[in-house]
Amino acid sequence: MLTKTNEYKLEEGRGKGHGRDYKPWIETREVSSIGTCSNPIDWKTGRTVELLSQGESYFWHILRWNDKVDDIREQYPLDIETTLKICDDFNIKHPHDRKTYMTSDFYVTYKDGTEKIFSVKNSRDVLNQKRTKEKLSVEACYWKKYRNIDYKLVFKDEMNQILAENIRFVCVYYDRSRVFDETSLLKHLIATKQIKVDMETQFLDIPTLLETYRNLLSTLTDYYSLIINGKEN
Repeated sequence: MLTKTNEYKLEEGRGKGHGRDYKPWIETREVSSIGTCSNPIDWKTGRTVELLSQGESYFWHILRWNDKVDDIREQYPLDIETTLKICDDFNIKHPHDRKTYMTSDFYVTYKDGTEKIFSVKNSRDVLNQKRTKEKLSVEACYWKKYRNIDYKLVFKDEMNQILAENIRFVCVYYDRSRVFDETSLLKHLIATKQIKVDMETQFLDIPTLLETYRNLLSTLTDYYSLIINGKEN
């Protein structure tokens, strides 16, 4: 039943591992809509993340910002024998063909041990599309009935895009080795939540924040320079 592509992915360990070692089933270079794809670095694991849409990018950043989240596995494959059974039971055509693995956008593990699956769509308008509803029903049935894991649909146009963009803006500087001046230090302190600012209602005004935290930044700049240059006592 497996195609050569599936065999190759299975041999690579796609869909396996956790944290830094996880390998997504689909990589951005393998899809045609590359203009909407992105590959941020997970600032907590160092792994390159494979995101296939702007909505996925927004939601991944929001998930990763959440301190209750332990691990995020994107493009997670569903067992093909189970999805074929679901489709046959409900007389639904299997997505793409009967040799193609279905995937869920995000398999999220929380620090309290709970797990949740998220599927990202642009808007609720997709629920008016019969074929989309069929595919989503297969995915929901798989996780709820056969894996006993909570499944949720989320929509790009209902996300806090200001929050997502602010997270993306500062978390490039999460690692203290990226600190080289007061501006990068400010972003590092926000990314590591050592400075609490409004991330949700307005885009970060860096010049104003620099003035607000000028004294603190002046005190810490030399300290971080010592750490980065390996001169810390």
